Amino acid sequence: MAADVQAEAKQAPSESQDTKPAQIDEQQYIRAKLFDGDKSNLRRYADLVVGEDAGYGELLKYELITFFLGGVRGALGLLLRKKLYPLLFNQCGKGVIFGRNLTIRNAKNITLGENVVLDDDCVLDARGAGEEGVVIGDRVILNRGVSVQAKIGPVHVGADSDIGMHSDLHSQGGLYIGRQVVLGGSGKMSGGIFQIDRHTPLAEDGGEGATASEQAEREQTRSTRGPIRLGDKVLVGMGSMFLDGVDVGEGAVIGAGSVVIRSIPAYTVAAGVPAKVLRERTSREAAAVR
Repeated sequence: MAADVQAEAKQAPSESQDTKPAQIDEQQYIRAKLFDGDKSNLRRYADLVVGEDAGYGELLKYELITFFLGGVRGALGLLLRKKLYPLLFNQCGKGVIFGRNLTIRNAKNITLGENVVLDDDCVLDARGAGEEGVVIGDRVILNRGVSVQAKIGPVHVGADSDIGMHSDLHSQGGLYIGRQVVLGGSGKMSGGIFQIDRHTPLAEDGGEGATASEQAEREQTRSTRGPIRLGDKVLVGMGSMFLDGVDVGEGAVIGAGSVVIRSIPAYTVAAGVPAKVLRERTSREAAAVR
């Protein structure tokens, strides 16, 4: 089995800031799902961890496997997790390395390719990934502390890509990373736009928790300009950030600490806050990322 995904950002002609945002249905978010209706705390926990359609048997399996094996050190821990952790996922290829203290949510909506490396303290959360799910391609490395969270929309990472330590890949409209992409440490990809209305006061009903109607009373609506897409062989410096709806074309280089709010054409070098194209790449030589 090969989880081989590929972003569609070969070129990036569009300007994301000129794209009209589309509002997202608040009922799709985990807050609405957890607090809408009369659910027990156990059912809420099961919805969060293994999914709304999962039974308590799935929850028990998850608890046993992660509780007893999640923190086991050394080669023994790696061996035991290699044998039993694949039982949690929708699909899991051969040779996957599961590090210690992983946080896994809604694993039945996650597909792992062959020889994937999940380093210690990674988060994989497919709560809102929809039918496309979270897909991690063959030979992808998620380094220590990487967070992959599908709030609304899928997250796909193409084969042979490296995601640096403590990077956040959060989907609120979709996130597609191509093949052989290198994302420097502490990179941030987080789509979605919050719009806040101050015209009416928040409702106060004295109750505990939040109901579906209270979601509207939060005076926050969320929207998206579309998915974030990184084409194949994109190189991103440490600490860079990508906002809603941007396309980064194949082979582009993004300088360290950049904030990408508009699309970047293929085979160009861009940097800055906001990121701007500095020049075209004129050869296949390694480009410096500063």
